Amino acid sequence: MSRRHWFELLVVTLMAAMAAASLPLMNGHLGWSWDAINHQVYLGMTAEHPRWHLDVVAASGQTYQYPYLYWPVYRMALLDAQGAWVAAAWAAVQAACVMPPVWLAAYRMLPQEGGAAEAAAERVAACVLGVMSIVLWASLQTTANDVLAATPLLWSVAIALKPDASQRRLLAMGALFGVSVAFKLSNALFVPMMLMWGFETRSPYLSLHRGLRLWGGAAVGFLVAYAPWGVQLWTNMGHPLYPFMGR
Repeated sequence: MSRRHWFELLVVTLMAAMAAASLPLMNGHLGWSWDAINHQVYLGMTAEHPRWHLDVVAASGQTYQYPYLYWPVYRMALLDAQGAWVAAAWAAVQAACVMPPVWLAAYRMLPQEGGAAEAAAERVAACVLGVMSIVLWASLQTTANDVLAATPLLWSVAIALKPDASQRRLLAMGALFGVSVAFKLSNALFVPMMLMWGFETRSPYLSLHRGLRLWGGAAVGFLVAYAPWGVQLWTNMGHPLYPFMGR
């Protein structure tokens, strides 16, 4: 990409961050849902201070979710600062994480013919459409981890849109997909999408080759990202995913 493209990406990312930050500033607060009160702040505390010797199901079954994406929420709750500004910073960070892979996907999907201004306008419009979901903007105003957990998945999709199918790209796609699943196990629902991309070719040999690279990268990405939490679960509770399945 040229310097012009990098500048465009920076501008789009800053615009998204500013738009996200404006929501809690207008509301005057960050949305504290039942999940936040029940387990999200608790999980953030667990990420910094493991409590295996004290608690069993302190926050019901959610006690055993991957806790590290909730750590910022826990630290923010301890800040001696106005809640609206803290919430604005949190929303801006999440939006800044989401926009680069969305822009990259638009850059790779849209044709580059025509003038530079027209192409840039098309990409910006595509980015706006890509982040217009009310679910996304509602999530940015809460303590949920959905946005951060989906970011590696978005990068995986953006990488998949590059024309060449190099081994490094296949491994990176799979690894990012695995990291996303480690962050939030429900992201495994996107497995069919990964299968469709891996076996889109008519050649059985090439399909197998691509599939092995994708799934190998996914396994490594998942294990590396999930290991800090999975090992603790296995050691203390007898199962790396959900303790009551090991009893």
